Amino acid sequence: MMRDVVLIEERTITLSAVGETVTWSPSGTKRHCEVIPVSASARLAYQQMNSEVTHKVRLNGKATIRLGDHRFVWGSKTLVPSQSPEIINGKTVVLVRE
Repeated sequence: MMRDVVLIEERTITLSAVGETVTWSPSGTKRHCEVIPVSASARLAYQQMNSEVTHKVRLNGKATIRLGDHRFVWGSKTLVPSQSPEIINGKTVVLVRE
């Protein structure tokens, strides 16, 4: 059951004479999902692979999520993808870090 709600934000880079400015803006409407904390043992396993993972976000259907270009806002927390998403049983699964 998808009981959590996230807003997917997309990164935009604007170049100016001073340098580049990064802004994040919503890339659509809020999406129902599951935000699942990963276990301590799973966190350790990911750290050994040089990847920080605190949660798993599971969205219905296929969602386009690109590393570095998208992030999730979940309540007051920002969740940043740690790895490319996978499609598992018709759901998009993204490993993220706070």
